[in-house]
Amino acid sequence: MFIRVQRTFRLLLLIAALCVASLTCSGTDADLTVQPLVGVPEDAVYCRAVLEAIAGAQGSIDALISSVSIDDNPILPALAAAADRGVIVRALLDASDWAPEITAKNQPTLSYFLQRGIEARFDDPAVTLHAKLVIVDGSTIILGSSNWNRYALTEHRQADVLIHSSMIAAFYVDYFNVLWADDVLDQGVAVTLPDSFGSQPLVLPLADLPDSASYARVLLALIEGARQSIHVSMYRMSTYSGYGDSLANELVKALTDAAHRGLDVKVLLDDCAYYADSAEANLMSALVLQQRGVEVRFDAPELTTHTKLVIIDGQTVVLGSTNWNYYALQRNCEIDVAFVHLPEIALPFESFFQTLWAAGREIAL
Repeated sequence: MFIRVQRTFRLLLLIAALCVASLTCSGTDADLTVQPLVGVPEDAVYCRAVLEAIAGAQGSIDALISSVSIDDNPILPALAAAADRGVIVRALLDASDWAPEITAKNQPTLSYFLQRGIEARFDDPAVTLHAKLVIVDGSTIILGSSNWNRYALTEHRQADVLIHSSMIAAFYVDYFNVLWADDVLDQGVAVTLPDSFGSQPLVLPLADLPDSASYARVLLALIEGARQSIHVSMYRMSTYSGYGDSLANELVKALTDAAHRGLDVKVLLDDCAYYADSAEANLMSALVLQQRGVEVRFDAPELTTHTKLVIIDGQTVVLGSTNWNYYALQRNCEIDVAFVHLPEIALPFESFFQTLWAAGREIAL
């Protein structure tokens, strides 16, 4: 399985260059479509996309679920209905031996699934499954920042995407199967990156197991190649004074280096008013960035901006489930995707960022 994941990744690097006109491409992957899902309160665009994909499923649905609640959640009965009509549904939920409240929170959903004929299980409790991923019929993928609970689906700001592509889906199917087989700690992801990203359009799927760090490596390379702007909207960002070589510190340094090169670098962070440790981490990171020449703003305390979104030069977008802290970047199971030199895809996310930025608050000391 490891070899197949590695080969699939390398194959995509070679042939996923796209000529995107209206978010649709004909070529090597004849049916490729990309639908940005920009989530704002009271507009459950992600939820609608998931429900439509589930309703259209004919053979299979695979779901990686980090945090889920059965209360006021229309996705769960939709999955049960799909299983009733013969669709093979597999759901993997996060369990945790360091935070038993996570296991307890997801347990009712596991029971719900099993009682309705859905193949469902917990992941290895020694590993944190933070990915948010739905794969339908091995060809449609929905991924991003949205968890499956009422607040995430209807009240939080989110950045997700729907991709229809059998070729790209194959990468995520392999990743799902590694996690489903419960041998994550015995697996690895070998990432072979091009010498430079050049100017060719590229869709690059990213999936991390503990210590693989493919998301961070790709993002560092893209930030280094930025020429005009870097705009970041991040739910959680940490810096570590005692660990200078941490990937979180490297990403922060890459932003400050870009600002020193004269680029327009802006970072919007969530206020994290409900989580003191996250609020402190974001404030400390904001101060470091501001002191080094990066513009930083926070969202309003009553809002939750749960995005993990980076837009570079208005043409490249990286989004998914990965926050900028040690566990997310180096230890968790995370899912992301990079759309490189694809301004048509970048545009709605850049517009989203500009809306968030305009409403943001400067640091108050």
